[in-house]
Amino acid sequence: MNRDLMNKMRCSQKSITLFSIVLTGAMAFFAFGAHCASEVRYLSSSGDDKADGKTPETAWRTIERANAALPRGATLRLKCGDTFYGGLTLPSGLDAAHPTVLTSWGEGPKPVISATKVLKPKPSIWQDLTHCYWRVNIANPSNYTGLITDDCNPGFLLVDSEVKPWKRFCHADLVSPWDFCGKDGWLYVHAEKNPATLSKDIRVALRVHCVQFASHSIISNVAVKATGAHAMHAGWGCDVNDVRIADCEFENIGGSELLGFSPHYRIRFGNGIELGGDAKDVIIERCSFRGVYDVCFTMQGYPKKGWRDIHCRDCTMTDCTQAFEIWCKRAPKGVGFERCSFAGNRTLRVGGGWGALVRPKRDVATPLLIYDMHTDTVDIAVTGNTFESVSRGLIFKSGGADKIPQGYRIYGNTVK
Repeated sequence: MNRDLMNKMRCSQKSITLFSIVLTGAMAFFAFGAHCASEVRYLSSSGDDKADGKTPETAWRTIERANAALPRGATLRLKCGDTFYGGLTLPSGLDAAHPTVLTSWGEGPKPVISATKVLKPKPSIWQDLTHCYWRVNIANPSNYTGLITDDCNPGFLLVDSEVKPWKRFCHADLVSPWDFCGKDGWLYVHAEKNPATLSKDIRVALRVHCVQFASHSIISNVAVKATGAHAMHAGWGCDVNDVRIADCEFENIGGSELLGFSPHYRIRFGNGIELGGDAKDVIIERCSFRGVYDVCFTMQGYPKKGWRDIHCRDCTMTDCTQAFEIWCKRAPKGVGFERCSFAGNRTLRVGGGWGALVRPKRDVATPLLIYDMHTDTVDIAVTGNTFESVSRGLIFKSGGADKIPQGYRIYGNTVK
């Protein structure tokens, strides 16, 4: 057979396969989304946690109230234009026909979930330690509004909407303006003057995962902005099935210290969407990511069943350290990645951004990332993507075998 004809047939077959993946996923989404939630709850920053939450007029006010009282299989609607502080834990849906839904209501920008303490603009809350060292007690509720948490592990500062990413692990190492660290309830900052006189708005992003989802969930039209931990995550000890995340925004994610390591080996972390452990039938689509410390989307962990029918597609990823990551350790034989794809996404300056700037190892700042792969089952298509302004190469592989797994197929992409 003519070689050109054979190549065209192979390309056609790949296109048909990808089309089948997309079509199957789309059909599943519409079937999954065609539900009638038994109950609806509303959240508004002007609401009342003593109300029933069942109408816009009787909306709840806080994420804490939603965590305590949202029924399984219900729809939680966040008011557009409002910001809600904390970590939302969604209960699993009842089944595929009765999912738990997180979405918005009203008009205006997407509602925001944030893990920040907003420092009060009062010079009096800051203590002068001399030599350009200042500190504020962020365990004292009288010094801030926003997030309520005992955590003192900041990922970054947001100063007049600008990320200040230079986290240090000892206040003696603060040498440049807006270097910072957290210890024993105190935030330490290097500044030539009282920080409250240098800025109108200072926010501290802390180590709180903003959304933890479970099986049979739909998440759409919400934004996660400013957290020191993950924006959305699931898995790690439980199966996650039938999930759709669509039309969401993620901005300035991560940077806190990942605990549990030696004091001599300090790691910062923070992903956009993380699937740990075992997951199947998950679609992430039409989302935007900007300023993620680690990776926009990752499948990682120690699986018993693996990742099956997972698709991230048609998303935009800008100024993030990485776009798509996988790693798998201690997997049983035949357990790994099946029918997964990263398709039709657009990345711009991935491998850059504030996360890549402050990493101790910048060679990992690439769109595609593969760590240890202790599995004999890899079926992942990376296709139809546009990788623009790639500064350090397309892919970084580390741990285990040097070669990219045979079933990790990269084709039909555009690199600019």
